[in-house]
This record gives sequence, C-alpha cells and structure tokens, in this order.
Amino acid sequence: MNGRRRALPRGARTPGLVGISVAPIPRREDEQARRDGVPARAHRRTLLGYLLVPRPKDMVKGLLMPVTFALGVLAGGTPGPEAVLRAAVVWAALELLIYPARYQWNDVRGFVADQHHPGEKDRGRLPGPLARARRHVTASCAVALARLAAVACLALSLPHLRLGGVLAAVTAAVFGVAIAYEALRSGGTGRTGRVPPPLGPRLIALWVVVGAGYVVRGMAGLAMAVDLGGRPVLAVAAVVALWAFGIAFVTSRWALEATAFARVERGRLIWGARAEQAREHLLGLVRWLPSRTAERDPASWAALRGRTPLTAPWNLALVLAGAAAGLTGRLLTGPAPVAHALGTAVVGGTATAIAAAVPRGRVVVVLAGAAVQFGALVVAGGPRPLSAVLPWLAVMAAYLVFSSRRRNTIGLPGRRVRTAGAAVLAPVARAVVGRDTWTALRAEERGGPR
Repeated sequence: MNGRRRALPRGARTPGLVGISVAPIPRREDEQARRDGVPARAHRRTLLGYLLVPRPKDMVKGLLMPVTFALGVLAGGTPGPEAVLRAAVVWAALELLIYPARYQWNDVRGFVADQHHPGEKDRGRLPGPLARARRHVTASCAVALARLAAVACLALSLPHLRLGGVLAAVTAAVFGVAIAYEALRSGGTGRTGRVPPPLGPRLIALWVVVGAGYVVRGMAGLAMAVDLGGRPVLAVAAVVALWAFGIAFVTSRWALEATAFARVERGRLIWGARAEQAREHLLGLVRWLPSRTAERDPASWAALRGRTPLTAPWNLALVLAGAAAGLTGRLLTGPAPVAHALGTAVVGGTATAIAAAVPRGRVVVVLAGAAVQFGALVVAGGPRPLSAVLPWLAVMAAYLVFSSRRRNTIGLPGRRVRTAGAAVLAPVARAVVGRDTWTALRAEERGGPR
C-alpha cells in the first residue's frame, strides 16, 4: 500500500464500524436551494421524459392563449359553445403538439452547445451525452414529426369544427418565427466567449424576434373571442402589446439564465464563458444587471427584483407593452376618439415605467396605476372600464411574477403557492406511497439520511 486510505463511495459503510454509514455531503447549491424553498439539484432527464414533455418549465406560456380569449370575452366578445370548443382544441394542439415539436427542433439544433452548458442537468433540454447524439436526435426528430402529423389528423377527425385553416395558420406562424429565430441564433452566437459580448444587429434582432411567438399564442386566443376583421387598429395594438410583452418576458428570463455563467467572489459577480457554448444572446444582457450581489450562489439571486436601468431591453419592452395593453383594453370595449385612445396609451405606459423604476412597493404601484386608469375611463365615459383595464393589469401581474424569479425558481410557482399545494397534496401522497417510503423521501429531500 502507498499509505493513502482508499476513498469510499458516497453513502458506503466505513470498514470496522457496524451500523454507521457515511452520509453524502450536500452540495452548497442544494443547501441554498433548500433555504430558498425550491427543489434540490435535479438529475439529468431521461430521454422518455423529455420526449413526453420537452420543456416543462415553459408550460406557463400556455396560459397566454386562454388569458387573451378570456379578456376578449370579458370585453364584450360573445363566442358560442362551438367557438369555445374550437378554441379549446386549438389551444390543446398548440401547447401539446405544435410548440413541443418546435422546442424539440430548437433543442436538436442546440444539442452540442447544450452539452457544454454549465447548468446542463438542470435545464431539462434534449439529454446527452454526445456519444448518444445519433440515437437521441433521431428519436426526438421522429417524435416531433409525429406531433405535427397528429395536428393534421386532429383537423381531419373534427371536420365540423373547421380546424384545418386555423391549425395550418398557427403551425406556419410558429415555425415561421422559429426559422427566423434559428437563423439569427446561428449567425449571432458561438463567436466569442467575451462577457458581455459586443452588441450587434443580429443580437438585437434576436431579442426582438423572440417576442413574435407570444403574438401567435395571444392572437390565437383573442381572434377566437373577438371578430378582428373590421377592427384593424385593435388588432395592431394587440399585436404590439403581445410582441413587446414577449420581448420583456424572454429577455428578463434570459438575463436570469445567464447567471449560470457567473460565480460570486466577495460579493462581486465574475463571469466566464466559452464561444462553443453559444450563449451570447443571454450574456449580452448581463451589461444591464447589477455587478454585485449579497447571494453566495447566483442561482438564488433575484437579479430583477431590484432596480435595473430603464434602458434594459426588458424594461423598454415592458413600457411599450404597458402602453399598448392600455390602448388594447380601451379598444376592446368599443371605438374611442383618437385623443382618448392616445391618452389611455400614455397613462398605461407611464404607470408601467413607474412600476419598473420603483423596486419596492411594486404591487402598490401597479394597483395604483390600475386605479388611475379605471378612474380616467370612468371620467371619460368609456364603456366597461373594469374590462378595459384588465389587459394592462394582466401584463403587470405577469411582470410582478417574472421580476421576482431566481434562476432556480424559473418555471416554478411562488413559494406560497408551492407551500399551499404541498399542504394539500402531502397527506394524499403519504397515504399512496406509505409512511415508511414517505419518511425516506422526505429524508432524501432534506439532504440524505439522518
């Protein structure tokens, strides 16, 4: 022997000691996650799990179509039972078939770069390793094509709902945006490891294009609740609101995801990346993030909860979304004089800018902004003032949620929602799996056997 003690596997028993086991030492990020009330570090996804649900963290985006449909109905839309069923089928096709296929294509194109990502296990993309690229990429492409074939079968199997044109248009729009996005991403990333990378037209165009997908989702819902054929100004206002909201949502999320490339030293963020990781579209946004944090782990840093420059892409887009949402709400309830419509947009944009500029008390600012808009509509004699304010309020409610996220809580509901859900479901789960298994699961969640 060379005098060195042989290392023991994690969790193995120590020789000569009976009944004593060496518990695995929790990772620092797992300890931080438990303090933040979020699930511990995830294991790499299985291929089957990925093929069933390619992007579980993006499922929240599926709320956009039903929300816009509901806003249209509340503002005066009168869809019949068949129209409601038609909208529900289109929604299911969009979120369960069309968008998952689009995500799979994105993950196939980014497969190699994703394997080099520092948070590869936690991101839940098409699983590796590179040695299984042929098998995994082939399987994903086959399932994506099967999903698109299912869209066609759905239209043919329900002829009375007249789904063919709608599903064809939605599919073409989703993949049209995807083609533009993939072209810009291929041309604008993978060139440098500098952080932040220099701003260029392709990078800025990429940040703009990402909002188009939200137009597809949102307008699909709105058009099924409201006849937009004879209301072009309303349609344009809604498109601008949805597009700008999409830019704000995605760029703010990308800014949080960029923290995977940072570490904290003495409170200062130190960034590092390589060109082959192809993440310039994320890392270009860090120039608008604070340079210091009190968190030890960047994954637990709510970077957007504080004040960020109003010139940041997410703030500029949010102000535009707020102005357009205010105008959209007013036009949804009926025609409006030009001066009144412009005034509504100005009030909505101003209230949004104030909320973005005030890091503390944002909820109060949003409620005050809604009250001011409601009062202005009442004074001006606008029809259904409460319904008219709802689009702006929906945009700001979403902003309050995504501005409070950390990288380790992206795609998860808030802590209070999770706590309430756990309180309701825990007794059921304990009864299903049994007391002993439940105890073991809880012990593992807390960081290993005690």
